Amino acid sequence: MPDALHPDSLQDEAAIRRLMDLYGSGVDERAWDSWARIFDDPLETDFSQMNAAIAPATLSRDRHVAGARAVIGQFEATQHMITNIQVTLDGDRAQARAVMRAEHWIGGIRGNSRYTMFGVYENGFRRTPGGWVISRLTLRLSREEGNLDVWSEAVRRAQAASA
Repeated sequence: MPDALHPDSLQDEAAIRRLMDLYGSGVDERAWDSWARIFDDPLETDFSQMNAAIAPATLSRDRHVAGARAVIGQFEATQHMITNIQVTLDGDRAQARAVMRAEHWIGGIRGNSRYTMFGVYENGFRRTPGGWVISRLTLRLSREEGNLDVWSEAVRRAQAASA
């Protein structure tokens, strides 16, 4: 394992932290083309704690981005806050654990239009000739607040739009 204070290690850690930042800002800004470039192809995902109907999977980058775009695109706004990023380097692989809070707002529903999730991202990374990419996305939820129907409504609208 490299020395954590070695300049190469510091550059690698900074690149991985930047990917975590781009993960949140890419979704919030709906910058789908640039957001797609932060992922490996294929990509392992595990959002099963958010929704038991979403089984862990290995998806193509395009399929992952298209699915996220369809659902997230239904929200009026989102805000993903990712902090306390802890990076562990292991050659051309890395792991990062980060605390997250994600706000989601949707219009046209009864009751509160906001849904908030709190938890931890436990992501994997791979160094490629073009730089680091996210190879595994895992969300571990610790708490949810607001209207839990907000997320279901976004999924429903995405499915209706694709029919």
